[in-house]
Amino acid sequence: MTATSNPHPLAALATPVNRKSPMPAWAQVHRDLKALIDQAAAIGEQLPTELDMAAIYGISRITIRQALAALAQDGYVERRQGTGTFVAERPALVQHDFGLMTPWRDRFRAAGEDAVSIHLKESAPEAEPYELSSELDPGERGLPRLHLKRLHKVNGRSIGVTDSWVAGRAAQLLDGIPLLEGSLSKTLKSLGVSSSQVNHFLGVRAVTRSEAALLETNEDDTLFVDWSIGRTGSELVETSRTVWLGSRVRFHYATAGS
Repeated sequence: MTATSNPHPLAALATPVNRKSPMPAWAQVHRDLKALIDQAAAIGEQLPTELDMAAIYGISRITIRQALAALAQDGYVERRQGTGTFVAERPALVQHDFGLMTPWRDRFRAAGEDAVSIHLKESAPEAEPYELSSELDPGERGLPRLHLKRLHKVNGRSIGVTDSWVAGRAAQLLDGIPLLEGSLSKTLKSLGVSSSQVNHFLGVRAVTRSEAALLETNEDDTLFVDWSIGRTGSELVETSRTVWLGSRVRFHYATAGS
């Protein structure tokens, strides 16, 4: 790391760019600065100059500008013309309860938030992924499927995407029917179909390029992945994959005190 004439406190904590990494240099700097801001920077604190950061990370100012632009888009920094870059007060994370007993849109609307799900009708059909099909009985895997994709937003910010594969009788009833408020569960309920039991499996992975574009985020972001299988008795109703953007969503659960 090249020393600067007026070292900033964050300079000693910065991680140099790894030129052998498949991740672009700007994305590495973006990831590093985001972590440093979370760990060691106060709201309103001024970051090093572009020239200093270029020296700290050993890359060009153009690459630094790209990383800072991404941070500004995330709400982490505020860039002031002729003054510099300052740590911003980040938007509050959207909080989900692990139990997920109340529809998330209803819960946020009750709190005065603007929560919507948008049915992406023009999206190309996708096959049910192995992570879901491997959990099904052989007879269930052969049922006809209807694929639906929805984009979730809170106060205009994209927070997640759900892909659902509606099965069997439910798929037949739903085919050609518009979703009520972009909600699959509400629409199925209006048709007299609902899952009496839903099993969830939670995982974590990196965002894909197509997901990053849809969620308006960067390709170094992380996703919570909720795989779910809904049945009524022994009848398969739907399988789904919901990805929640890790930089905008957190999960909550409570336990009984000892």
